[in-house]
Amino acid sequence: MGQRAGSFDRTVAYVLALLATTARLQELKQTTDFGKKSFVIVWNAPTHDCLRYSVSLNLKMFDIVSSPNEGFYDQQLTIFYKERLGKYPYFRGQTPIHGGVPQNSSLLLHLDGVKRDITRYMRSWDSKGLAVIDWEEWRPLWIRNWKSKQIYRNSSLLLVSERHPDWSQADISRQAQFEFEQSAQRFMVRTLQEARNIRPHSLWGFYLFPDCYNHDYKNNAVNYTGRCPDVEVSRNDLLTWLWRNSTAIYPSIYLDRSLRSSPRGSKFVRSRVKEALRVSQLHSVDYSLPVFVYSRPTYSYTVELLTEHDLVTTIGESAALGAAGVIFWGDTDYSNSAEHCRMMKSYLRGAFGRYLLNVTTAAKYCSTFLCGGHGRCERRDSEADTYLHLSPDSFQIKERADEAEVQGTDLHVIGTFTPRDESRFQEHFRCRCFRGWFGRQCNLGKNVGPGTLPSTLTLLLSLLSLAM
Repeated sequence: MGQRAGSFDRTVAYVLALLATTARLQELKQTTDFGKKSFVIVWNAPTHDCLRYSVSLNLKMFDIVSSPNEGFYDQQLTIFYKERLGKYPYFRGQTPIHGGVPQNSSLLLHLDGVKRDITRYMRSWDSKGLAVIDWEEWRPLWIRNWKSKQIYRNSSLLLVSERHPDWSQADISRQAQFEFEQSAQRFMVRTLQEARNIRPHSLWGFYLFPDCYNHDYKNNAVNYTGRCPDVEVSRNDLLTWLWRNSTAIYPSIYLDRSLRSSPRGSKFVRSRVKEALRVSQLHSVDYSLPVFVYSRPTYSYTVELLTEHDLVTTIGESAALGAAGVIFWGDTDYSNSAEHCRMMKSYLRGAFGRYLLNVTTAAKYCSTFLCGGHGRCERRDSEADTYLHLSPDSFQIKERADEAEVQGTDLHVIGTFTPRDESRFQEHFRCRCFRGWFGRQCNLGKNVGPGTLPSTLTLLLSLLSLAM
């Protein structure tokens, strides 16, 4: 009897140890990688127009170079504006386009247009790029359609009141909200589903989602925390249907000029990226979505270049928190004069280019040495001011002349990753494994991961039966 009791105790101890191992393996959800890169940088500005001024920008440091302008096809990043994807309902001034509101439009006609437009801009079935839907006229949650977007609520109320003139205002309001939100959800979900069916290998998502509406730095400069209001976090949870149907998330961290080189800017960006990473976990129980952050090399609505402080605030913060990459969007202001073109060229060769190379190289080293190249590094403490930066004791960034002397100069890193560098990363960062890899160092392949383990109950019953 004593031997059997001892065997039972050992069995229970084994099961508990196995469960603890499984919990550790599942500590962080896996995520989708993009081209096996730990941190992707994208240039999405129409600076090709600088050639008219005989100014050529060196964009070789970017993983993807694309233009947001009309007329470009089969790019690795494709933006679908409201005129480029199906029959998106919206108001142009007071004029309804395609019905104005989703409940007053034809979803079938829209989806026919979606198929036509996607195959036009993304001609290859196996396209593996980033696909961003940029619909900003209305928001799918009723309460978030304020100010200029109030027209979508007013139109929805009018549609219900015309059908039910005898209803109370409260009943009309409830029904209008229900119809608008249900139709908006159906419109966005079916668009994503159709897009994924047509180009299944691309990463689809809506630009600006999620938002956390932490813009009170304008009115609360002294006590600004950057935190997303609790009510907005709750509202983002109501959009679980959106996260579950997306294959990537594309939030924005554009910096207002008033945040220049300010601690408020860091708080603003950190909260927005953290909220995006939070909702990325809501995609499924198995893995999280990659987060590609939209930023600008300049402050919003200006061509004023970001300071070195704000390069850390935007790029450094996003990489350290565990974003999959940063997309640098720009408009025609960047290339509408020889002066602006020369300014951008100098910036790419100078502070901007150097910092990008610093972070992307550090992210690659961290992924390689901490995660075996099968995951990306993210901060252990999301509130810590630790960054994926190369140590100046180990590395230098130098310029070298381009052989063709067409692209100006080329930046490159000189140095060696040392055990001290690895120890520093180990202290401040942890691994989020790419899909198919497990363990704290992402060194366990998919054949030995948690998904191959028998269920807890089955395992326990089996072992207990052997011990008895």
